[in-house]
Amino acid sequence: MTLRLARAWDAWLALWRGDEDVRHLALVRILVGVILAGDLLWTRRLGLIEPLWGLDGVVDIAARDPMPALWRWFGHDAAHVGWTLSFAGAVGLATGTLTRLSAVVLVLAYAQLADANTWSDRGIDTLLRNVTLVLACSPSHHVWSVDGWVARLRGVPLPASGPAWPRRLLALQLVVVYAAAGLQKTALAWTPLGGFSALYIVLQDPSIASWRFDWLADVLPLTQVATAATMAFEWGAMLVPVAWYFERTRTRPGWWRAQSNRTGWVRGWLATGALLHLGIAATLSLGIFPWAMLALYPVMLRPPPLRSSPAG
Repeated sequence: MTLRLARAWDAWLALWRGDEDVRHLALVRILVGVILAGDLLWTRRLGLIEPLWGLDGVVDIAARDPMPALWRWFGHDAAHVGWTLSFAGAVGLATGTLTRLSAVVLVLAYAQLADANTWSDRGIDTLLRNVTLVLACSPSHHVWSVDGWVARLRGVPLPASGPAWPRRLLALQLVVVYAAAGLQKTALAWTPLGGFSALYIVLQDPSIASWRFDWLADVLPLTQVATAATMAFEWGAMLVPVAWYFERTRTRPGWWRAQSNRTGWVRGWLATGALLHLGIAATLSLGIFPWAMLALYPVMLRPPPLRSSPAG
C-alpha cells in the first residue's frame, strides 16, 4: 500500500512538473486584461458605478457591519476608487506592466466591488478572478509585455519558458467549469424527456435574447440538436482529462488509448465549444461571458517546443 501511494504521489508531481513555452499564458493574460478593462469602461459609460457600488446605490452598503474596506476608508469615493484600481489592474495585466502587482491589485479591488454588491458579481467575474490569481503566480509576463521589454533594455531578457503548472491548472479549471455546468443542467428541457427544448425556451426570453426568435418554431429540430450538442459538449468535458492521460502514456497498450491519440478528439471538442460560445455571443445578451470563456481556450492547447533563445 505504501509503495502504491508513493507511486501515485510521484505521478501527481510529474503531472505538474516541467517547463514549457509561456506564449499561451501570455495570450490569456492579454485577452483577460482587455476583456475586463473593456467591461469596466462599458460600466462607466452606462453611468453605473454609483448605482452599483456607491453608498447611495441599489444596495445599502452603509448598513453593512463591517463595511467593505474601501468603503470604510474612502466613504462616498469608494466606488470610484474601486473602479479605478480595478481598471488600472486590468490595463496592467493586458499590457504586462508590473504584471504580478497589477494582477493582485485587480483581484483585490474587483473582489471589493463584488463584496459591496453581490448582485453585480457574475459567475464569469469569479472565474476571471481565479484565473488572474493563477496568472499572478505564472511567468505570463515573460513575453509580449512591458515587463519583458524593460528587462530586455536592462540587458537581462526574460526567458520564453517557465513552469508548466499554471497553464495546466487553468486548463483543469476550465474542464471543471464545463463539467459542472453539464451536471447542474437538471431541468427536463435539457433532456430527451423535455424534448431538448432548453435553447428554444431561452431564445424566446426577451430579457436575454438579442433578437426576436419567433421563427424558431418552424425549425424546432435545429434548436433540439443544438441543445443536445451543448449537453454532449459539457458532459464530454469529464473525458478530457482521460484523453490527456492517454496522451501522456501513449506508449502503453490499449484500444481506447490508441483511438483517443489517433483521433485527437479534444481539438474537435474545443472547436465545438468555440462554436457554442460564438453562437451565444450572436444570439444572447450575456455580456462578456462568451468572450471571456473563449479567452481561456489557449491554455487547452499544448505549447510549441521550447525555443533555445530567450525572448522579451
